[in-house]
Amino acid sequence: MSNASADAKAHHHAHPDEFLSQVHKLREAESSAQSVLEEARKSASQVEAAGREKAVEINAKATERAVAAKNDILAKGRQEAEGEVSKIIGEAKKQAEKIRSKRLADKDAASISQGVL
Repeated sequence: MSNASADAKAHHHAHPDEFLSQVHKLREAESSAQSVLEEARKSASQVEAAGREKAVEINAKATERAVAAKNDILAKGRQEAEGEVSKIIGEAKKQAEKIRSKRLADKDAASISQGVL
């Protein structure tokens, strides 16, 4: 065996504690990386849940506003329709009054003419 080979073997066998220490450090690093990954997943899950909750909240508010706007439009339309109906009814009453007074005048004329004849 050459001197370099013997030194390499001696060096290789001289530090088994160092090898085990490196293996231990590697396992700790893997464990730490796993913990960091789990925390990141938890955090992402919380952010996602908060986002869904916020979306539901925004949707509810938008629906509320849409219903309020629809109700306002319907109320205004109802008021306009009621105004038109009142106007039409008023005109119809005036027409009915004119017709009634004309009929009375016609009846009066008929009864006067009957009385004269």
